[in-house]
Formats: sequence, structure tokens, C-alpha cells
Amino acid sequence: MIRQRKQFSVSRLGLAGGMDPIVAACQAAPGLRRDDLAGPTPVRQFPRRPDAGVISETIPLFYIAQDRNGFWLAREADGGDGGLFLLKRSALRFAHDKARLRGCATMLLAERLELDVPNRGSRFVAGLAAAADFVARRAPALACFVRMAAAEWRKLVAEISRALAGERKHRAAIETELFRNQYRLSSKNDDDLPIL
Repeated sequence: MIRQRKQFSVSRLGLAGGMDPIVAACQAAPGLRRDDLAGPTPVRQFPRRPDAGVISETIPLFYIAQDRNGFWLAREADGGDGGLFLLKRSALRFAHDKARLRGCATMLLAERLELDVPNRGSRFVAGLAAAADFVARRAPALACFVRMAAAEWRKLVAEISRALAGERKHRAAIETELFRNQYRLSSKNDDDLPIL
């Protein structure tokens, strides 16, 4: 079952003082913070490496986090190596590839951080991050609109994924009930199911 999404209307915002509708929409959007419009955020410090009682000093530790643009970064705890990536799994793969022989530990960080070492990851993502920073400085309304569109796209993809997973679950239940797991239903629609 697919639920209908709530509609967001810019006309309902009641714009005060001739405010740009996209900026007002970004300020009213629940998934975005007001400081997203302000441009670059101050760089937060990476946490210190846990003491030897938690993780041995001989095991390499990589921090995995997102930057202010939503790209994933992987950075060695001692600051020796790091990179920007489009996907979380790419950042994890980078960490595991760097410490392939010895193995490594990864620490996922909830707060947004910025890469403070030279990027040894995706050059494409580095270019995208630079372009996003440029657009955020020059056209904050456009940057906010793109962020809002991307957030809505992610929500839509998640809803479609949940709906498809539910459909697969229900089809499996039908197969179990009708065919006792001996056969698989290969029909394109449910009208071909036997009537009992």
C-alpha cells in the first residue's frame, strides 16, 4: 500500500516583507535547519581516538561521517589519510582497503564534519562539494531548493522501497498459504491466483 504524501504549498507560507518563496520554504521545511541557508558551517573537531582499553593502538581506526553537503567522508584517526565519497559504503570500502592486511576499526559519527586532510577519495565528489559550496555562497535560495528537493527524493525512494518490500512480503505469504512453499507464483498480476 502506498500512502499519499503531504503536499507542501509555498502559497500557504504567508511571506512577510516580500521574502523569497524558496527561502521561506526552506525555513519552514522540517528536514532543513535554518543554518543551512547561512552557508559554510564552522569545522568541528574529530573526536580523540579511544584509549587502549577500548581499541588497541595497533589497529587502524577510521572515522566515517557526513559533511555539510551530505557527502560521506572517511578519515584515519591520526589524520594521515582520508577521502570524500558519494555513498557510505564507498567510505567504508576506502577504510577497509587502506588497512586490508591488518584490518581496521570504523567509528560512525552522527555529527557533520569536514575533511581536514587531502582528499584521496572520489575527485568527482570533491568537485561536487566545491560546486555545492559555491552555489550555497552565491545563490542560497537555489542551494536550499536543491537540498529540499534531494531530501524529498530520498523520502520518496524510501517510501517506494517500503511499499515494494511489503508487496514482496505479502506475495510470499500468499505463496506459503496457497502452495505450501512448493511453488513460486510467477504471474504478473494476482488475477491468475487459484480460487479456493
